[in-house]
Amino acid sequence: MASREFLPFRKGEGKEFVERRSETNILQDKIRFYELVLGRYRQMIEHSESKTIADLKAMIKPNDETVQKAKGEITSAMRPYIYEQHFQIAAESAHKVVREMRTLTSLIDFWLTPKEMMNLRGGDPMDKAVFLCSLLIALDNPDSYVIVGVDSGIKVAVGYKFGDQWRLLDTTSKVSVSGDKEKLLQEWFRDERSIYEFNNIYYNQLKGEE
Repeated sequence: MASREFLPFRKGEGKEFVERRSETNILQDKIRFYELVLGRYRQMIEHSESKTIADLKAMIKPNDETVQKAKGEITSAMRPYIYEQHFQIAAESAHKVVREMRTLTSLIDFWLTPKEMMNLRGGDPMDKAVFLCSLLIALDNPDSYVIVGVDSGIKVAVGYKFGDQWRLLDTTSKVSVSGDKEKLLQEWFRDERSIYEFNNIYYNQLKGEE
């Protein structure tokens, strides 16, 4: 039998500790503590959360249960949902669902699933773009893409083609623009060094070297 000095010690065991401070101070201390934990394990988490291009494509999930539920809520007043008649209205509603989620920032690179986003009612701009693209495809538009510009940082939008017209949507605001795809990309992303687009089955480098 192992000596007690070599048995695992768990700090949480024993009598429950009762805080005698204000809720605000307790919350602030918890935030600082979790920031410390995340900082210590940041490299490990980011390594496990790193995504290849194939991984990014796989994150677009139009058949995801949460995405399908959001689709059902959007199209509930359009029965039967007819793509040619209703898609533009449905796309505006999908944009509203996503942009009204809180835009979150994180100390680390961490990806949220659609279910996690709905539970949190938030996500970072890329999480929101992946969700919106999934929802647009679920609404029967396969020409929907996450479009990303990369320079010193990352700029993201969701674009889709309906008929002969392209539309770009900002996932954090009401901003949306329509027109010729090349002009839209030039105006939206301007001097970004690299631009690429992807959805669940497609990836393309629009600007920059592979």
